[in-house]
Amino acid sequence: MNNEPTSADTPADFASTLDALEATVRRLEGGQLGLEDSVALFKQGMDLAKRAESQLLQARQTVEILLGENATPMTQDE
Repeated sequence: MNNEPTSADTPADFASTLDALEATVRRLEGGQLGLEDSVALFKQGMDLAKRAESQLLQARQTVEILLGENATPMTQDE
């Protein structure tokens, strides 16, 4: 079984990445896979987790840049 994500399978946005990661976890927790398939799916899940982390970091950097451009700090009331 080939569970390697291809470029066509790679989620484009954070929500899609998170959905794919959750589906991967559900399949692993289902306990219906053999050892080789479980290891391949685990690797795919790790790749998705790294992608999600990268997407979050990129979003954070964008927010920090935007806040830096607007020199007025935001308060909790805004």
